[in-house]
Amino acid sequence: MQQKLEEVFGPIVGLPLTRTTRNEQVQYFHFGSTHYTTSQGLVLDIGAYTLALDCAWKLLLPNGETITHEQVRLRKQEAGLPNPKFDWKVPGANMRDQRLKDLLKGGYPMEAEKVTAVEHVGFNLLFTNGAILSVEPGPAEKGEFFWQLFSNTGDNFKAEAGPAGLTS
Repeated sequence: MQQKLEEVFGPIVGLPLTRTTRNEQVQYFHFGSTHYTTSQGLVLDIGAYTLALDCAWKLLLPNGETITHEQVRLRKQEAGLPNPKFDWKVPGANMRDQRLKDLLKGGYPMEAEKVTAVEHVGFNLLFTNGAILSVEPGPAEKGEFFWQLFSNTGDNFKAEAGPAGLTS
């Protein structure tokens, strides 16, 4: 499994984490940079590669702090009285969105360095600054996929891990 993961993650080794986005619970980590033009002609700056996570994960930071998948359901910290109409699905409204935005805004150099395998098609992605993205799908998790890594450069690269294992 280790060798297969090294092959799958090889394209992002050396690439910086450039942005994060989210669609409900699925978290997207973008590595490198490329452009995409929508059908309306809008040019979007996106990652050359995107890692999509739909399972348990945590980002262990060099300063000892941790950002987790569970923080998506927690209200973000804000001055004054909290908004009484909290909706975790709204981009930027939850603690996970806030902490990931602050992390990237803080200018930490986060280049992917190495991947190591863990149980149930999980992995640890180590960054050059000492951060570790620990992806830990459990055997009881059910969904279409636990994680996907795909290219946005038009080369049709895609790897996916789910209940049936790792495919690429």
